[in-house]
Amino acid sequence: MRPLVIITRELPPQICGIGTYSWLLQQRWPRELMPAQFLVTDGAQESIKALDYSKVAEFNSKSAALWRELDRIGPADILLHYAGRAYHRFGCPGWLPSVLAKWKRKFPGGRLTILFHELPGKFPITSRYYWIDLCNRRVVRRLARMADVIVTNTEDHAAKIVKISGRTDVHWFPVSSNIPLIESVTVPRAGAEFAIFGLPFGRWQTLQMFESQIRSWSASGRLTKLHLIGPSDEKFDAHSDQLIQTWPDPGVVTRHGMLSPADVSRLLARVQFGFSNATSENWSKSAVFMALAAHGCSVVSRVKSDTVPLCFTVAPDEVATISEVDLNERARSLQVWYQENADWNVIAKKIVALLPSNMEREAAA
Repeated sequence: MRPLVIITRELPPQICGIGTYSWLLQQRWPRELMPAQFLVTDGAQESIKALDYSKVAEFNSKSAALWRELDRIGPADILLHYAGRAYHRFGCPGWLPSVLAKWKRKFPGGRLTILFHELPGKFPITSRYYWIDLCNRRVVRRLARMADVIVTNTEDHAAKIVKISGRTDVHWFPVSSNIPLIESVTVPRAGAEFAIFGLPFGRWQTLQMFESQIRSWSASGRLTKLHLIGPSDEKFDAHSDQLIQTWPDPGVVTRHGMLSPADVSRLLARVQFGFSNATSENWSKSAVFMALAAHGCSVVSRVKSDTVPLCFTVAPDEVATISEVDLNERARSLQVWYQENADWNVIAKKIVALLPSNMEREAAA
């Protein structure tokens, strides 16, 4: 059996969505799989200590360092978690395809699976991001064409990869929740409590998106407490505070800052509503949306859709009028959808089944 190597960003305890995803995914893989060797951009020693997992080495986003590790390991099943900014400050790691192509030439028995978390956008030529994203598009094209298996996290991303690379064998699965469910939590839900959580910019964007409704619900008593959960940021926290201070009762807001996953889980098990800024194109890659779904929260969303799972969300104009029966039914339906389609165990099995070693064994059987 080929060794399994995961190339990703920094793992916990560092705060990184891609790194946390990489670690939680590996934790749900079948026990018969060989323990994975992680190659991370940095923070290896901190992760080894915090996770009690010794198979972690860092390459500091340097081509020579990554090559030394891959050359040492030899032929392997490699799972690359890709986002341009994960491996280059400005989002254009032009060196990465060259290192992997060199590895494939030297070790033709190796296999490469790429999970694309982010893809280049589409900016006008006058934008400062135009040339960076053009460069990233070329990196994505080179990587996709050399990969043995391609996976991504939205249907929209899958279509873009097909267009960029010319390949049609692209798989997509939704992300899972980065907040593990604390099964022992059985407290009754506080019907007038809402939550916004996530990274600073996302919280600020969500607060802006629903500001007029929050103001109205606070005045009517439909909302008595709004929990803000996530790491602090001087810039975006200041923007949020300026907006909150214009409300009739700023005291409805409780700022929790950064909490442990277990404490976030307890809060999400308590509040009735959680706000989501996800769109119809990116909902399946929103860890916030998935965390709310996993915890049985009623998700307040501006996306109007008759398709599953977005049809189980609650529109802002329904919050004050929807019956408890309908509210609970939607929340439960969304939670069941998550358990059947986006739970870590479900996604892990799907991705493991695509690993070239497993596909080769099935073909030989």
